[in-house]
Amino acid sequence: MPPTLWTHTLCPYAHRASLALCEKGLRPRAFERHVDLSDKPKDLFRVNPRGLVPALECEDGEIVTESSRIIVVVDERFGERRSLTRGPRDEILEFARDADAAGGGFVSSGLSFVGGGWGIRRGMPRQGQIETFQRSVRALDDRLRGSEGNYLFGADVSLADISIWPFAERFQLAMREFQGYDIAEGAEYFAAWLTAMSARDSVRSLRPDDEALLRSWRRTMRLDYFDYETASRESP
Repeated sequence: MPPTLWTHTLCPYAHRASLALCEKGLRPRAFERHVDLSDKPKDLFRVNPRGLVPALECEDGEIVTESSRIIVVVDERFGERRSLTRGPRDEILEFARDADAAGGGFVSSGLSFVGGGWGIRRGMPRQGQIETFQRSVRALDDRLRGSEGNYLFGADVSLADISIWPFAERFQLAMREFQGYDIAEGAEYFAAWLTAMSARDSVRSLRPDDEALLRSWRRTMRLDYFDYETASRESP
């Protein structure tokens, strides 16, 4: 049985897995089984009893259900392109593993800035939320300043970049639209990283239409509206 990536093509966690497949020189659509999260099939609960995506069902029957682990498995077992942990492997893996940590990291503080949880607010958040998010961006900017290339750990994209890109892409769009805020304000190296990532073929191939996505965000005021209604990368 070929590997299957149980996914929702608008979910940022699942986006990580598809992006890793792309960067390994593979076509994600050959692996993806898109799930309508508003009407979950019974088979999804066989793969993940919690009914969550992403979930990777490997050829040997192993099932991997956390996106931070899935991207490591993709790197180790899939494709023939260079490793996505080329460079300081342990540091890259630690960064990817900790990307979702609570307490002021880029992902958690970005979600808080946009609206708290997965909601969206119009207008700027409280000053403390602004400062926490700005600290997380400065930390990324400092890392990129010391990097010998456009990416977090050098000249090659790695699992570290893949772990935060799906959120950076969404935060940049949402903050500009709903808070009137430039995500890279005062962060020159982070701004260059956003530009470098945006230009990658892998990123471009997986990006939904911005205006269509914004229409759904404006209508629902939720980043995760796709949990409650039918939507996809092609029809956000």
